[in-house]
Amino acid sequence: MPDAGSQQAHRPRRTRADRLRATLSWPNPAGILISIVGSAVVFMGAMSIAEEPAEPSTTTASSAVSATLPSSPESTARGDAPTAQPESSPSTITASPMPQPTPAPLIQGASSDAPIQQLFATGTAAPTDRLLWNIANPTSPLVLVNKHNPMVPADYLPADLRAPNVPLGSGEPALLRSEAAAAVGRMFAAASADGVHITIMSSFRSYETQSTVYNGYLAQKGQDLSDTSSARPGFSEHQTGFALDIGDATVSAACEFTFCMADSPAGKWVAAHGADYGFVIRYPMGEEPVTGYAAEPWHLRFLGIAVAQDMSVRGISSYEAYLGVPAAPDYK
Repeated sequence: MPDAGSQQAHRPRRTRADRLRATLSWPNPAGILISIVGSAVVFMGAMSIAEEPAEPSTTTASSAVSATLPSSPESTARGDAPTAQPESSPSTITASPMPQPTPAPLIQGASSDAPIQQLFATGTAAPTDRLLWNIANPTSPLVLVNKHNPMVPADYLPADLRAPNVPLGSGEPALLRSEAAAAVGRMFAAASADGVHITIMSSFRSYETQSTVYNGYLAQKGQDLSDTSSARPGFSEHQTGFALDIGDATVSAACEFTFCMADSPAGKWVAAHGADYGFVIRYPMGEEPVTGYAAEPWHLRFLGIAVAQDMSVRGISSYEAYLGVPAAPDYK
């Protein structure tokens, strides 16, 4: 059997580290103490982590911002790395408003911001036929006829002319479009109930009749004065069938077609009440630079009740201004 010395010779020599590890290991007293202390430290650290609130991480957001921001030309030239820019505050970011489409004018030929557009936008104005919502349509009560806007066609003839059952003040027969004729009948009846006796002096005139009237003025006054007193053929509102000249049965014939009609009972009554029946004084005093004609308190134009009353409420006396179109003092 091997002797003790031989067995001791083959046992590996333990280093100082091995002896220290053995001393501090379980179940030696020092090892037990170290295990207890280590467990306490780990437990206390876990408790402190659980109690502290988590802070938001900005690393990901910052990295995302710097990844999407382009480098400035200067930094690119120097070879610098792109730097993240501060994010804009939500309160400073404003969305660009979407452009709103401009609504198409309801009344063709009138200015888009004219008072007549505002009236028809309410949906309460007549006529109801949309084909008549055009100031160039000769069949519409809204048709504009002045020195810039002649009748088209020049020989236009209304299809529904009829004679209103009202007193006449001249030998000329009275003819008006059916809508205007009915309105005249109601207006004259209301005036008669107030003791005012209106008559019709002139109404529809064809192109040929207007030629005769204008040429008569031309022979008497010359062209300059004629053009402020009478429309050239093809440029007369009388051809529409929506215009009439009134008289007063209680005044002398010398007042016919003169400015004294403004002070007659008939002139005063239509100025105050004509809009209630759809009529306006088409060539009022003070609007000569717009209409191109001397004031004619006897010349009435049917535009429909809604338009006539709206002009009265707004205090607009010329139809051109109500349509938002240029003045027409002279022929083009």
